[in-house]
Amino acid sequence: MSPEDKDWLKDWTPKVAVVAYLLCILAFLGSHVRPGSPESLLFALKMGIAPAIIGTVVAVGLMFIWRRRS
Repeated sequence: MSPEDKDWLKDWTPKVAVVAYLLCILAFLGSHVRPGSPESLLFALKMGIAPAIIGTVVAVGLMFIWRRRS
């Protein structure tokens, strides 16, 4: 992997990860039995980690593949 590719990954991975985590938190907040309660926020913060990690790996991987092809 070239240094340019590593810099690209270092630049885009945190951006995609933050957006994925925020989207997962919003989804879990809305799906809770009592949305808007402190319990729903704690639930969303815990439950949003794994889907955000998986989504980040998939999204950055696809972006990287498409970047290499062009």
